[in-house]
Amino acid sequence: MADAVQRSLPELLLFMDWAAEAPVDGAGYEPNLIDAEVNWDTDQGYDYVMLDPASGDVIGRCGLMRRQGPAVIEIGYWVRSDRAGAGIATEAARLLTEAGHGLSDVGTIVIHHDEANGASGRVAEKLGYSISERRRVEIDLPGESGMEVVWALTTDEASA
Repeated sequence: MADAVQRSLPELLLFMDWAAEAPVDGAGYEPNLIDAEVNWDTDQGYDYVMLDPASGDVIGRCGLMRRQGPAVIEIGYWVRSDRAGAGIATEAARLLTEAGHGLSDVGTIVIHHDEANGASGRVAEKLGYSISERRRVEIDLPGESGMEVVWALTTDEASA
């Protein structure tokens, strides 16, 4: 994971606040893995590492997060820079969408991104999500425009 993050750091630093403090070696990820395990155990989040099926190399990370209130779950993802554009994020988000709609207490799945991060918008659009909100936010990172886009897909829309 540390290698994948380091190889993608210039791109991650544009939009991902956690990237600035990302560990530079594998041992530094232990607290992160403990947090992920606690989130699974308490049903607060479900993190996955994306691996290349041929080599076993880490090519990204994705997950479902319960931080948007009741009956809503958020999808997050990033793909290693040298693997971007190959449909990996779209496939991960598709699988997470299916998993999210399989949770009995979830009625809506959302994807948030800065408007300047067009790749994330394309993923949401390809999967049938609709823009539910645009809101001004404080610019914290160098790639951000200050406009957050929220895409949503309800259980009813997904089954139609």
